Amino acid sequence: MKKAVLVCAAVLVLAALASAPLKAATTFNFGIKAGASFANSLWSDDDGTEKAIVRPTFGAFALINITPMIAIQPELNYLVMGEWWDITDGTAIEEFTYLHIPVLLRVRLMEEGKVVPIVFAGPAVGFLLSAKDEGNDVKEFLKSTDFGADLGVGAEIAFGKMKALLDLRYYLGLTNVFKGFDMALTMAPAYTLKNRGFILTAGLLF
Repeated sequence: MKKAVLVCAAVLVLAALASAPLKAATTFNFGIKAGASFANSLWSDDDGTEKAIVRPTFGAFALINITPMIAIQPELNYLVMGEWWDITDGTAIEEFTYLHIPVLLRVRLMEEGKVVPIVFAGPAVGFLLSAKDEGNDVKEFLKSTDFGADLGVGAEIAFGKMKALLDLRYYLGLTNVFKGFDMALTMAPAYTLKNRGFILTAGLLF
């Protein structure tokens, strides 16, 4: 919880520093979104037969519009990572649920238009909420935080006084989130796990 508070505070400080020189021109918007994640996390011993799990995702975000074309976009998202593969008597499924908090630099490629394409990128931190392996709780074997980057494209679609948003992004986990087994109790080899996944959402901007 302390880490979550520190991250949120850092987001607010960065936003304030970025917008301070252009205070008169800065505007704010808020939005909500929902969609699906297509995650295929990467274990060091994967053999290529693993498949992506498809899970719902949703969240909220703010737009700090520094100029008509450049904005900072902090977000709070519910996100599931993991993978699945076939086994002799069925399938094995791993699910790792996170509170996913990216802070994105967002660029509109056109200042005005009915449909405005956008690109964005930025760092992200994830706080582990739960971890399941074939229904078993394995949270103790994973680190509580994940660090990576969100990279993506999207579009703003104007209708009336509101805007609809389409967003396709890739989450690239940069840290090994596997904490490991108790080596005093097992001879299991050391593994690494990095989260990966595409995320497709639609939303509304107010």
